[in-house]
Amino acid sequence: MRTTAARRMDRRTQVISWLWAFSPLVTFGIATPVAFVWAAQRVRSRHLVVAAVVYTVLVLLGFVLPDEDLAAVFTTVSCLAGTAHALVVRSTVFGAHPPAQDTAMEAAINAAKDRRELRRRAVKIATEDPAMARELAIGRQDLRRTFDDGGLVDVNSVPAEVLMGLSGMTAEMAERVVQVREIRGPYASVDELSVYAELPPGLAERLAEYLLFLRD
Repeated sequence: MRTTAARRMDRRTQVISWLWAFSPLVTFGIATPVAFVWAAQRVRSRHLVVAAVVYTVLVLLGFVLPDEDLAAVFTTVSCLAGTAHALVVRSTVFGAHPPAQDTAMEAAINAAKDRRELRRRAVKIATEDPAMARELAIGRQDLRRTFDDGGLVDVNSVPAEVLMGLSGMTAEMAERVVQVREIRGPYASVDELSVYAELPPGLAERLAEYLLFLRD
């Protein structure tokens, strides 16, 4: 995992962040709405969206009000309040934005967790209601289906081509699994699969999370 320190702003980002924070001041408030719209999109913040709307209204009032003194008040508020606000949220807008590599890694981890949960749910269905499991084609990657079981494989039903898709399972081993199944009947467990199909030590155990042993 990346540490907080690893996510600190580099020098270029720091310069950009300070320019962004002072843009309301140097433009007399005119750039305040633009600055906060950009920030809201960057960090997906509802708070910053609201702020952008408020600053937009203030800038517009500064332009359209016939009373120049009152208009100047709104412009000044947009300028000074916008600058102060930007300085407060600067580190959040620029420092908390995760690198693309971290984002991709987190997405991959979350996807793996989701697939694991799908397998857990599918196994629960297969254990409690085998008939339902067969109707949903759980573990039958060789069939067209709409139920997502997270990649489970029903060892007692799928052809060798599907078994070959399992990590570490060679074509020879997959063919042997199917041949033994046809001769002696369905497997009942990981241990039976390992022993009767003569799989390498530990292979069936490593694949256990993906294996299903439905019986007719």
